[in-house]
Amino acid sequence: MTTIEGKWLFIGTDKRLAECSRIMKEHGFDAFRYNGNAYSDQLARMLDEIAPDYIVFPILQMDGTIPIEKIKQSAVLYPGVATTDWLAPFIQADFTVRPYLKEVEFVWENALLTAEGFLIEYYDIAKRRILGEHFYIAGFGKVGKMTAAVLSSLGAYVTILARSADQLGEAASIGYETMVLPNDTVDLKGILVNTIPAKWLQVGNNSTLRIYDLASAPGCLRDNSPDEYYTIHLGLPGKHFPVDAANALFKALLRMNSK
Repeated sequence: MTTIEGKWLFIGTDKRLAECSRIMKEHGFDAFRYNGNAYSDQLARMLDEIAPDYIVFPILQMDGTIPIEKIKQSAVLYPGVATTDWLAPFIQADFTVRPYLKEVEFVWENALLTAEGFLIEYYDIAKRRILGEHFYIAGFGKVGKMTAAVLSSLGAYVTILARSADQLGEAASIGYETMVLPNDTVDLKGILVNTIPAKWLQVGNNSTLRIYDLASAPGCLRDNSPDEYYTIHLGLPGKHFPVDAANALFKALLRMNSK
């Protein structure tokens, strides 16, 4: 086990962060947790009292930010999803910033947990088996690849929708059917799983395409598309597998500190 001296503060309500803080303590680390997603007087007091050496931010960007003067200059910051503007003050102040969602092994593990979590959501909502069903998967990044692999392993027919020639070629080489992602109204029947974090999808008013969105809020539907058959499913690793997801994050933090 890598020895890392100092105090850790985990910020956020996601179960993964709570579990990761617990796992850190079990391994002898000095770990604390703030159960909130926004800066507050309570968080300010914790920062003053603990003076953490490592701060792990929420999976999704926290509401507001932490004033620079509340963080010791030597602290290492681990953001999750965060915009360039949100990160800018910390980078300008010369803090060490290590986004854990860019740690490659962690991202792949998270993608697999997302795919397995989708199975739980699908079974709960659809009350149908996967064998013999036809799933369209939009996007063939890490989550798309893992979702396609899990579904096909259970006997589903999988078609990959993407615009990238590289992604389409890779999908075809594995044996999936492929389609170029449409620029206009999508006229498909069946089930579509979206893994593209953009508003790209437009369906007709009479469409019965069942859409499960695994990408990000506010979702993939364009504003004029009906949403009767549409649901968003975010944070599936933390929702369904908090301990496994926390273990993956714990190992990722250790790897990031060993480089």
